[in-house]
Amino acid sequence: MFKKADIVSYSYRSIRTVAASLYYLRYDLENADSFNAREKLIPDHCRIDADFFRTYKQRWLPWSSSYLLSRSELEVYCHIGNTKSLDYVPWNVWFTSIIPALNNKVMSGGYAEKGNYRKLYGIDNEPLSFLRFLNGICYDSSGGLIHNPEEVLEQKLKEQTKVLAKPAIESWGGKNVLVFERDKKGAWKCANGEVVLSFKNLVSFYKRNFVIQEFLESHPFFKRFNPTSFNSIRVYAYRSPKDEQIHILHTLLKVGGKGSMVDNITAGGLFFYILPDGKFLYGLSHDLKKIEVVPDGSGQPLSDEPKVPGLNEIKALASKIALNAPFHRLLAIDLNIDARGIPRLIEINLSEPGGGVQVFGFPFFGSFTDEVIEFCKSHKKTNFLKI
Repeated sequence: MFKKADIVSYSYRSIRTVAASLYYLRYDLENADSFNAREKLIPDHCRIDADFFRTYKQRWLPWSSSYLLSRSELEVYCHIGNTKSLDYVPWNVWFTSIIPALNNKVMSGGYAEKGNYRKLYGIDNEPLSFLRFLNGICYDSSGGLIHNPEEVLEQKLKEQTKVLAKPAIESWGGKNVLVFERDKKGAWKCANGEVVLSFKNLVSFYKRNFVIQEFLESHPFFKRFNPTSFNSIRVYAYRSPKDEQIHILHTLLKVGGKGSMVDNITAGGLFFYILPDGKFLYGLSHDLKKIEVVPDGSGQPLSDEPKVPGLNEIKALASKIALNAPFHRLLAIDLNIDARGIPRLIEINLSEPGGGVQVFGFPFFGSFTDEVIEFCKSHKKTNFLKI
């Protein structure tokens, strides 16, 4: 005889299962709609045939939590990247079945906490934090408690002319990043909003989690691409279950749009693929228009650009960070070289390390694709609350 609690428990599990299915199906449909809207980018002679798409679906659908794949998505990758491959990762399968298996989402927030990378990863490359407000508690850069934040903040900012505030957790796409700069009279002005720089106002804006940091100036090489943003290099680092070693999959230069303070693609930025030897392939805009010159008005071809400075140091730093993230096998790490030539860590993306590099014609996992599929098959997440 069933107890009332057993009936409720069974109903709850059933509803959760249905909710998860609908959640995944919604994402499948949204992904298909997104790429269907880009069909005009694909000439008729670049369409893929039915047999190739059928084989593609057989490779990705049977083991995943997705229900359908977008033919237009595959055609966009094959056409723009000029490479036909069955290894392109479908974006909805990435979301429903790959990232949940490779990365522990429950741990992602803690390991991506801005202003605390020194403790988490044993590095000194993070921008200096003047104040960290975490879960309603004030800390300095060393983790010491701050009891009088207004006074401390005023004191620490006396020698600064430009600072940056951003959410400490759960942020992406440059959302709610504020830049403050002193005017000629010495008053702080918010470059991209109306928020007045004070602890009280920042608490009102961010609520319980934010960090105030130094504003880094870009190395001259990167500053040319856009002088108003700290143009960062996105490094994708993968820990293979075969050897537990870190492998750098791709590097991209992210460049802010004209006048933008942030370099995020979703905020109108550009992204340029960096080949393993440090030379540029080409760039793309958010609407996937190809860019083959430096966007500084000079008309300088990307092919004539020298190798990206400091790339080996950037990759080494990314590998060190990835080795210290045991709950995550795929990290998207934003770094770059500052004006003094020092590698700096900007941000670590764990819960959603976007995989947009495939539009450059490179399947995301490359030679590791088969092992990733096998790993995700055997580590499939079934608990909807922990995906």
